[in-house]
Amino acid sequence: MARGVKIDNQKIQEVMASYALTNSYNATAKECGVSDKSVKKIINEHSEEFAKVSEQKKELFSDRANRIINKSLDLIEDRIDIARGNQAELEEIIQMVWNMDKKELNETQKKIIVNKISKMQLNSLSELTTAMGTLYDKMRLATGESTENNKFEVEIRVVE
Repeated sequence: MARGVKIDNQKIQEVMASYALTNSYNATAKECGVSDKSVKKIINEHSEEFAKVSEQKKELFSDRANRIINKSLDLIEDRIDIARGNQAELEEIIQMVWNMDKKELNETQKKIIVNKISKMQLNSLSELTTAMGTLYDKMRLATGESTENNKFEVEIRVVE
């Protein structure tokens, strides 16, 4: 933006919203088309208003993360139920493929079939839990809470 040009209220709101998400003068400047000095000036001059905007953005993110985590938990629970219900049948099919005569299937064909069947099992649970953990950590950071679980309890019983 040209030197000395007045920045309107809409642009100020845009800058504050962007900075609340990026926490970077440079990234906000590029995104909003103003200088990084202008971003810094806006944030400093509107610190109370920025604090409110920042808190709103954190709450929106936290709410969205909670919804995604809950959906992920539902999906994991569904996948576990399906995997548990089909596990014996899948293992039986895999065993049948391995026991087939070489005339029916060669080793490469067997491996392809077994791999496809194995993908029906509960394989991507780790991906879901990693995504959930990442969202949980980001949600905790957005609310200013610790992401570490360093709390533990010890019960000591004295036997007489």
